[in-house]
Amino acid sequence: MFRVTRILLLFFTALASGHECFAFQESVIKGTVKDSTGVPVEKVSIKLLSTASGTYTDKSGTFSLTVPKDGKERILSFSCVGYRTETRSVVCDREIIVVNIIIREQVSTIGEVTVNAEKRNIGIASVLIPIKDINLLPSASGSFEAILKTMPGTSSNNELSSQYSVRGGNYDENLVYVNDIEIFRPFLIRSGQQEGLSFINSDLIASVSFSSGGFDASYGDKMSSVLDITYREPISNKGSVSAGLLTSSAHLEGVSNSGRLTWLIGTRYKSSRLMLKTLDSKGDYQPVFADIQSIISYRTGRFSTLSFLVSYSSNTYNFIPQSRVSTFGSEVMAYRLYVLFNGGEKDFYNTLNTNLMWELNGQNKFTHKILLSSFSTNEKETFDIRGSYNLNTLDKIVGSENFSDSLMNIGVGSFLTHARNRLSAVIQSVSYRGRKEWGNAELYFGVKARNERFHDRIKEWTMIDSAGFSVPASPTSLTMSSLIAADNRLNNWLMTAYLESSGKIFPGKHQLTIKAGIRGLYDSFTNELLISPRVSSNLVINPKISVWIAGGIYYQPPLYREMRFPDGSLNNEIHSQKSIHTVLGLNFDFKAWERPFRLRTEVYNKILSNVIPYKIDNVRLIYSGENNARGYSRGIDVRLNGEFVPGAESWISFSVMDSKLEIPHVIDGKFPSPSDQTVSVNVFFQDYLPGYPTWRAHVNIAYATGLPVISPFNNHYDQYHRLPSYRRVDLGITKIIKSKNTSFSSLKILNHFDQIVAGMEVFNLLDINNTISYFWIKTLNNLSGQSRQFAVPDYLTGRSLNLKISVSF
Repeated sequence: MFRVTRILLLFFTALASGHECFAFQESVIKGTVKDSTGVPVEKVSIKLLSTASGTYTDKSGTFSLTVPKDGKERILSFSCVGYRTETRSVVCDREIIVVNIIIREQVSTIGEVTVNAEKRNIGIASVLIPIKDINLLPSASGSFEAILKTMPGTSSNNELSSQYSVRGGNYDENLVYVNDIEIFRPFLIRSGQQEGLSFINSDLIASVSFSSGGFDASYGDKMSSVLDITYREPISNKGSVSAGLLTSSAHLEGVSNSGRLTWLIGTRYKSSRLMLKTLDSKGDYQPVFADIQSIISYRTGRFSTLSFLVSYSSNTYNFIPQSRVSTFGSEVMAYRLYVLFNGGEKDFYNTLNTNLMWELNGQNKFTHKILLSSFSTNEKETFDIRGSYNLNTLDKIVGSENFSDSLMNIGVGSFLTHARNRLSAVIQSVSYRGRKEWGNAELYFGVKARNERFHDRIKEWTMIDSAGFSVPASPTSLTMSSLIAADNRLNNWLMTAYLESSGKIFPGKHQLTIKAGIRGLYDSFTNELLISPRVSSNLVINPKISVWIAGGIYYQPPLYREMRFPDGSLNNEIHSQKSIHTVLGLNFDFKAWERPFRLRTEVYNKILSNVIPYKIDNVRLIYSGENNARGYSRGIDVRLNGEFVPGAESWISFSVMDSKLEIPHVIDGKFPSPSDQTVSVNVFFQDYLPGYPTWRAHVNIAYATGLPVISPFNNHYDQYHRLPSYRRVDLGITKIIKSKNTSFSSLKILNHFDQIVAGMEVFNLLDINNTISYFWIKTLNNLSGQSRQFAVPDYLTGRSLNLKISVSF
């Protein structure tokens, strides 16, 4: 009788306390599941043994499971195809229980990664980039894209820039996503030293996938590549601080006591002033670049999450030039240019990204995402620079007493450049993305509406005076060498939709995966309705070998700068560019020195039409504004990666490419596309100091044949010459001062940090003069009246040193 009375009393007490009492009696088990390389693993099955409760990890490897808070011990099971099943016991005696797991491959080969990559829903033709090596790669730009440039098929001849070209495409042909949000870059930047920070903050990254062709219909409308980045979802309170001579950064992340609210905040600062002092043009460089990013997520329900991502970037570049001395030419004929400058340049690029996302993961394997996104930029480029130059020939006769001295003056004059360029843009979008799973099949679908508003005010001119004559010479008037003046406004709408299905046939040893989709696009400016079918398939021949084929039609609707003629006016008859991709790939996994390696090979062909020709001036693209070219881009990419040294992954990338264009009825025959780089080789190698495992060296070696260059005074694309080959060696050395497993008895304050790493980087170790562009000089003979032009190389940075230290807590 007493026992029954006590049970009833407890029952009515619980009813009187309401829902809050039951909520208080819950424990939330959460954590992250990663593989042995530190990459998050998606769709790991987490089961609570002896019950029917369970969940799966998301694409960032995180999970959350609610259980009663009763002080009992429970067993969790972690399982995934291709990995060993792991178990962990937890005592449910508190509100938040953090369980972080590393699951290891079932077979000690990289072959299982192929299955795992598919489980993460990355494209069949995509590759996962190891995020643990991002901050180890010695990089002058300090950007995440430095590791991307070591991938086969991806190239960049400018270490100060985060821009890259892929398989013959230009910088504007690459898609970049962060948490499913498309990222845009500033529009007015013309040189690498003005560029500053890229959007991607490597301190916040959870996973990265990259496809250099043949990507899925779920991605947007560009012709070359897609970079898909996911930021972390915090599971604990931690942070990091990094300081260096070039770049400094800090980040904080945390989770509330209830587990519903998480935050991730990162800020960066960069000043490349020390590196810019190694350039030929001497003067007062004052580049200041800074940004702050934050993503705040709130779990609105058991299966729904609301996230807010905001980023603000401020890039300021001030330059007061003083002088320049450049020696160029050949052993037969060499020249030296002296220039004295007056005036200065002041540029700024401010961008703001705000994005709101609501996500619902239903119990019936139905996922919904609604995204609201806004990108705005305010850019200003102003300069008034006058230069007085003197061009001399040099004595190259070996043994001459005047060897390397000036022999004769062949040009004297001055130039005046002026610009007052202002551009403001707002790009806003609303989109819906859905996913439904049925056993071994998945269906993806989505719609998006995007509005683009641009206001561009251009006023830029150059005047050249040679030997008392203006160039071009006129007996009756003062003539400008170039003049651009326009005031353009643009308001454009883009509507897109996609539908894609994915399925597995013969799941098991010889699994065949097929993805097929279709994408639709309507552009209000070009008044085009475009349909893009895309398909890819992957066959696992055996645990060591898999092959895939991918392809489709890829349209690229013109963004503002592609619509603009060189004189600044807009082409109202412009159309979307088109590319047809075919990619055939092979993965071969093998073991050497008892360690796993992977050889990845891709052969590709791109058929191009409606192409808008362009010229490259440093990192600025000057479009012709007309769809009058067609062509192709084809080649082979090879990458070998693995642990050449135990515990340190390294890789070698090799690419051969042939990219040609033609303009029918204008130019006879084909000519190389401006991004045609015939051969490129990249090596990233890591090694430990023998006997001292806390010391590690990182070497990045790059070689690439030169790009074709066209004179700005010449509009004939078939009259070109190539830049010298790009050669560069960067060296980094790091020392782990403290790790999680070490402690100090004397400096106990250091024990509050999880890790302390100090590093030194030597950029351009061999001090090679790499040419990025040309400074064009025109001279006029005051006797004959004939003008000549000289291409004076603009060299990239010389050897420089960077010191940095980073701590995490």
